[in-house]
Amino acid sequence: MNIEKRNFYAFIWHAIFLAFASSFIEVNTVVPSLVLKAGGSEFIVGLVTAITVGIPLLAQLLFASILVSKPLKKPYLLTGIYLRIFSLFLIAVVLSSNFSNKLILTLTILGLSIFSFSGVFAGVSYTDLLGKSILKENLKRFMSSRQILRSIFALVGAFTARNIIKRFEYPTNYSIMFYIASLSLFIASLGFWLIKENKITFSKEFPSFLKVLKSIPKYLLKDKNLLNYVIFSNLTGFGLIIIPFYVLLAKNSFSLDNKLVGNFLFLQMFGIITSSFIWGKLLHKFGYKKVLKYCVFIGSMLPILALILKSFSPYIFSVIFFISGLTLSARQMAFEGVLIEISSYENRALYVGISGALNIVTALLPLVIGMVIKFVGFNIMFVLISIIILSSIKFLDKIEIE
Repeated sequence: MNIEKRNFYAFIWHAIFLAFASSFIEVNTVVPSLVLKAGGSEFIVGLVTAITVGIPLLAQLLFASILVSKPLKKPYLLTGIYLRIFSLFLIAVVLSSNFSNKLILTLTILGLSIFSFSGVFAGVSYTDLLGKSILKENLKRFMSSRQILRSIFALVGAFTARNIIKRFEYPTNYSIMFYIASLSLFIASLGFWLIKENKITFSKEFPSFLKVLKSIPKYLLKDKNLLNYVIFSNLTGFGLIIIPFYVLLAKNSFSLDNKLVGNFLFLQMFGIITSSFIWGKLLHKFGYKKVLKYCVFIGSMLPILALILKSFSPYIFSVIFFISGLTLSARQMAFEGVLIEISSYENRALYVGISGALNIVTALLPLVIGMVIKFVGFNIMFVLISIIILSSIKFLDKIEIE
């Protein structure tokens, strides 16, 4: 087996077990429902969304400035992954203890913070390592294969998680799910031990974190692709951060029981897997931009549709999570590919850091949205977000890739 093929299968191994693990700690359904069960408010839902879906504003750029000149990225990737495993295990232990809801909420937020920061650290290394391990001409095949396979495993995980939520009472059900997620992520990490990473020797010295921070405007002005990617990422980020608030809308419109939360999770995963085959064909035929364009159109309709369906039964409202799965699938398949296409071996980690550091929407806006909804209501907020998501098409069209 040649090195690239071995790397291909190693990344697939990690992807499928990570997908299985992610179903038990799904940030758009499981985590917000856990927060609400523990007595969290709109603001706390926003805070947790900022921690899990977004990132601390400068963290990704800080890690990228540290990692960009490292000839090998795998050791740093594994460090980030094992910190994530520890954080999930910590939350599971907390949930299985006889703590008050207030203490459970506090320690869970702490665990999620560790999970988020270590995820940023691992993510910078992952994208760089992927770009080095799989040739660009084989990358679309990898992206579609990875998405289809991890969607299948995510659906199996969602089905299992739904049964656990229904069978056990809070907080035992959530504790079991976090234990399973921790173990599954450990199994996923074994794939990276098989990767043969090429050592890249850099011919130039990279600037410090502060110098990189100051030079961000220069990078954006120099590379219009990067600038348009950052703007597009921010505008479409509204569609990502609004998904947990559909759970909050459901709580305000219906009674949020374990069965309903399980249905939300299962339907979202079912949407991801069924659309993966369609997105895969579109990706091979038309490329990344076409897939993302469809993602934007569907994502912009979702907030309006949620406002309409909340007047019906909770089971009809659940369709929202199936459709959100379609957008998440397209996003997972195409976003990373675009970033790899517009970057090179030398600047890839730096580009990941810059795009993450400037992803202000997913980092900070969940906090604002949580508070704004409390005062102005869902209608105004959701309509505004729908318009913002749709406006991102203009910047996607400006990104020049093959």
